[in-house]
Amino acid sequence: MTPEAAPAAPNSAPTRGATALRWGAAALAAVALAGGVVYAVRHKAPVEAEPPRDVPTFDGSAIRFSPAYAERVGLVFAKVESGDLSPTSNFTGTVAFDPERVAVVGARVAGRISHVRKFDGDMVKATDTLAELESAELGSAQSALLVAKAHLAAAEANDLREKQLAEAKVSSARDAELAHAVALASKAEVMGAEQRVRALGGSSATGVGVFRVTSPIAGRIVESHVSRGQSVDPSATLFRVADLSRVWVELSVFERELAGLRAGDDVELSPQINAAVVVKGKVAHVGDVIDLETRSADVRIVVDNAHELWRPGQSVTARIHRQVVKAEGFLLPSEALTTVDGKVTVFVLREKNAVEPRTVVVGARDRTRVQVTSGLAAGDTVVSKGVFALKAEIFR
Repeated sequence: MTPEAAPAAPNSAPTRGATALRWGAAALAAVALAGGVVYAVRHKAPVEAEPPRDVPTFDGSAIRFSPAYAERVGLVFAKVESGDLSPTSNFTGTVAFDPERVAVVGARVAGRISHVRKFDGDMVKATDTLAELESAELGSAQSALLVAKAHLAAAEANDLREKQLAEAKVSSARDAELAHAVALASKAEVMGAEQRVRALGGSSATGVGVFRVTSPIAGRIVESHVSRGQSVDPSATLFRVADLSRVWVELSVFERELAGLRAGDDVELSPQINAAVVVKGKVAHVGDVIDLETRSADVRIVVDNAHELWRPGQSVTARIHRQVVKAEGFLLPSEALTTVDGKVTVFVLREKNAVEPRTVVVGARDRTRVQVTSGLAAGDTVVSKGVFALKAEIFR
């Protein structure tokens, strides 16, 4: 019996054919794509050349620019000039009490607070009672005064009687003299007792042993350190009263900035929290001693404060206008200055559309101008606006 032949694998020939067709199609697509890329590269549209940029050039000595650039960045030129200058300096200061218008109030005797009549922020007049305290020391002095007065009354009565008896030849003149001496001694004792009561702050208007704490000036209570029942002694500060209608502004000015600063110079003051508020004043005192640690001196400004705009301890900015002086060298706008490599520099017009960076030495300043003592000549023209745009070209 002849064995049957094994059946062929179904669809094997068609599968191989389909695979071959797919590979062929992919190859054709790749060739077409490559051809398209080559064609695109070979036939690329020409790119239009960009117009040259309008930027200055710096050749190491001068910056050259076009009129369009000067207009675009807003270059403005100014001629240097001579003239008078009122140098201006800014300082930071602190508002302080006027020592002539502030009083520290305490008790002259030890005791215990029985009543508090005034508190922080209250307005008071001179002699107003701020508090009352009970004092054994004052009470003892007042009692001694009463005893001395009683002794005086008895001594004066005995003096009068002995005088009458001596005139009537009933007693001796010596007895009358002794009675008169005792009366004088009693009077002296009363005077001493009264002085002690006054020294302790007592008066006939208060009860025995009651001390009234009074204000020596009119003003506002800015500090209070008392409570009812509190024990106090003569060294304690109970209240601080201040008349704030006039205050001081104290500045600490470095030694190098003191030159030309004098009493009478005009000052503009502004609170640091509100520069829009400006109050005018004058320098009242420039310190004569330099602090060895800070290398500075104290400068004092007296300020009218009728509306209580200024508060002690407040930080302020002080702009001091020194006395007008004839400026040596030349004056130019402060905006014309910049710094290049750590040196003060201005841009001087060399020729049309070309400027030269030039190092200068500056002196005093006022609000808008600066004195140049070296580096410029008469007739020079400098860039007063647009300086930073030119400075950027140096470091390009």
